[in-house]
Amino acid sequence: MRAGRLVAALVLVVACAAGGLLATAAGASTSSSSSLPPSSRKDLVAIFEKKVKPLGLRVTRAALVNPAQVRDPNGTHLAIYVEPTGAYTPEDYLHGTVDVSKVFLPYVFTRWKGLKSFDVCQEPHPEVDNRPVPAPETQVYATRAGAKLVDWKTVDVATMIQTSQEQAAATPTNGDVPFSLFVAKHLQITPAYQTLAGTAATTTPASTPAAPTVRDYG
Repeated sequence: MRAGRLVAALVLVVACAAGGLLATAAGASTSSSSSLPPSSRKDLVAIFEKKVKPLGLRVTRAALVNPAQVRDPNGTHLAIYVEPTGAYTPEDYLHGTVDVSKVFLPYVFTRWKGLKSFDVCQEPHPEVDNRPVPAPETQVYATRAGAKLVDWKTVDVATMIQTSQEQAAATPTNGDVPFSLFVAKHLQITPAYQTLAGTAATTTPASTPAAPTVRDYG
């Protein structure tokens, strides 16, 4: 009888220890995964679609990617693409560089501590360019540190342009510019851009970011 009780007690101790290890492992896994956003388009759309809808936009492509720009659940760069669902003017795209960015920044870095960089592109209306992967009209890119270079409560188009130009000038060739704003050339020549950009519009073209690489992500 004593031997039977001893065996039962040992089994209980081992089971409890194993359960504790499993719980710890599960907790670690949850903690690790929660430090990064999901990688799938479906999951990202579920998070952000309702946030961009009031701006007259929808999410078209979205991915968490690695340095090779491949969708990866362990990647540290989040890429989001949005397109208009209705009429959208050049002024809307320009104002969108601020309005759309404020949907995501600094939110994504606050929510996901493992995220290192982020970009959001505004794509043309599908009636203008219905290709699955069109060239973007605008792109805002920021690293975790770069997102802190502007005050997201008061930022405007001119401030974003100026900050982008300053960071481009201060970053070594082939370095990672911490904050950049790309605006398509056909938008830069509009009166709206000249008005919203103010004195920032007169900065030398050398400080203008190159067009972002168009990616599908699969």
